[in-house]
Amino acid sequence: MITTRGTAVRRRVWTTVAVAFSIFCSIMTATIAGSSGNVPPVLVGIGFVLGAAGGISLVWRRQRPWAVLAITLVGPLFFPTDATAALIALFAVARIARGNQLAVAGAVVYVACGISLTYDAFRDREFSVLTIGTAAPKDGTELAQYDLALWIPWLVAAVMVAVVVALSLLVRTKTELVEAEHVRDLATEQTDAIRDEMIRTEERTRIARDMHDTIAASLSRISLFAGGLQVSAADNPEKVVNTAVMIRTTAHEALDELKGIVGVLRGGGDRREHGGHQGIDAIGDLVNGARAAGIHCRLESELLPGDVGMLAGHVCYRVVQEALTNVQKYASDQMLVISVTGSPHDGIRILARNKLSDLPPMTSIGSRSGLRGLAEQAREIGGKVEAGALGEDFLVSCWVPWFA
Repeated sequence: MITTRGTAVRRRVWTTVAVAFSIFCSIMTATIAGSSGNVPPVLVGIGFVLGAAGGISLVWRRQRPWAVLAITLVGPLFFPTDATAALIALFAVARIARGNQLAVAGAVVYVACGISLTYDAFRDREFSVLTIGTAAPKDGTELAQYDLALWIPWLVAAVMVAVVVALSLLVRTKTELVEAEHVRDLATEQTDAIRDEMIRTEERTRIARDMHDTIAASLSRISLFAGGLQVSAADNPEKVVNTAVMIRTTAHEALDELKGIVGVLRGGGDRREHGGHQGIDAIGDLVNGARAAGIHCRLESELLPGDVGMLAGHVCYRVVQEALTNVQKYASDQMLVISVTGSPHDGIRILARNKLSDLPPMTSIGSRSGLRGLAEQAREIGGKVEAGALGEDFLVSCWVPWFA
């Protein structure tokens, strides 16, 4: 707001100076032309009126530069008056005109200036602007009168037009640079805003995925365990106890994970610090607990000794957990065979395979996006998770780098 107001004030000041200077030059030219006696007073008066009108029209030189230029050219082209207003109007036109338009405008103003200065060159020496500085002889004799060479006023006109056009182009270039910087700054701000929005979107997606991992998957497993508990409550007391333990363990794991996510949102650290032992070393306990809860599953592990990366271990744990949940939900009558192999050089490979079942799903709870979320997590660390029917089997395949 302050910058815009300051620009408006400067424009008003420059407009006032331009109009006043143009009218002053018209008055001086009319006075000199009238005093010389070489031009009829009527023509001098008409030239003055047209020159003054051209000076006043400079007020609108920014809004209608071509019309103002045409008004300022009438006087100097046809009557003995100055071309100051035309030069100022050319300055405004040169800021918007390019190519042929600028060349034509400059040529017309050059002609107007040349004609105006030619009138001046053929006045008596004491009334000519071009020779006004000539001193009179000290011996009292009259000042010798002579006409200047015709090329002099046209050379002066060319210099004046060239200076005006050069200054106008310089100002235009500076203005365009300022506008370019402003556009660049706006583009930078928009790019930063888009980048921030993309980061927020990615973060919301990650949080939503983690919430699914901790809440939806865990609640689904708890629902399945509870359903199995309801069915076998009177048949096998030991199975009831094991299922109840699985329900409690799953609920505690989900709570720990949820605490970790909330801690990250509050800026309280890494959520994996609250995730318990959800690494590759805990897969055996996870399978044993699922088997005790009535899930038909078998684990085959051929891992070389070594420390597996935290992220890789977490993804492996989640893949096995999701495979167990899916087989319990969709194929509870089938055996799930889980194979875990790997080495520091080859990475970790997990294959979870079970026969497709004709039984209806045990529950409809779940967002059906668990495997997609795991695939995203695996891609983030350079791994891959794929799942789908393969013949009569359903296969979940996972590969992750060892040290991720």
